[in-house]
Amino acid sequence: MGGRKGYSLRTVVGPLSPIEKPEKELLRAIENEDPKKVVASSAKIIARSDLALDSIGYGYLFMDSISDDYKRLRAQSTKERRKELAKKWALFRKERGKTFDVRINRDVVDSATRILGGEENE
Repeated sequence: MGGRKGYSLRTVVGPLSPIEKPEKELLRAIENEDPKKVVASSAKIIARSDLALDSIGYGYLFMDSISDDYKRLRAQSTKERRKELAKKWALFRKERGKTFDVRINRDVVDSATRILGGEENE
């Protein structure tokens, strides 16, 4: 059985100095099993991270850019959909002169694949 990959906080958000306080809040919230504070402190971390905001923002723009293809992509198998979305994501990034690391590229494509149809078409 596979699981989700885990990444260090630095890999996800970039430099840690701007997020020291919210990171401590997040760890306390997790320790105290307080979901509201986990969400609030996570949002603060994302808001202070250019890397995280950039990848989230471009992910949303990418989904908007393929909106005309939703119906067709949903009809494809998961494997076909993932392959086509990977190509579209690469073209999207190239057109905008934007680069992301392999982790972000994979996460955007995997998320788009799930959003457009889940695993029911395999």
